[in-house]
Amino acid sequence: MTDIETLIKENRTNHYKLLTIVGNNKSRIDRLVAHLKSKDWTVYDVEENVLKITEDMPADKIRLRIGSELKKWIKNVEDRIVLVNSNILYSEEMDKIGPFSAFKYSMRGDKEGILFMEAKLRGDVAIYSTPDRPDYNERELSDVLFIELDNVEVPEV
Repeated sequence: MTDIETLIKENRTNHYKLLTIVGNNKSRIDRLVAHLKSKDWTVYDVEENVLKITEDMPADKIRLRIGSELKKWIKNVEDRIVLVNSNILYSEEMDKIGPFSAFKYSMRGDKEGILFMEAKLRGDVAIYSTPDRPDYNERELSDVLFIELDNVEVPEV
């Protein structure tokens, strides 16, 4: 098990400062998020923000604009953010951009992010859904610090 604070310190030395925690244990995620909030990290529900961003956008333009609109949004948030509930980005309507691709490049310089990615980890590849489904996605994570959710020590809040 690795302590979340150790992971955050290690993440600061990376070019892309998007600590990616991969797993599906909701209660464990909730406990980690509560800890991060207590350390002054700002938490964003990605689905909620994507729906706000796209509400006035014509449906046929969402796939074309979602990437650039997410970059604009992230540019204007705090420097230390936690991103949760991002599965909407795997959908066909969002051009299957996926949360990792949507946020990796924005986490440079002073920006630090922690992405909770609901997927399974196989080596350095995060796998979302199953191959027979339209939202299936595989993403290599080698550019960032990543860890399986079950291997992150959850501090008491």
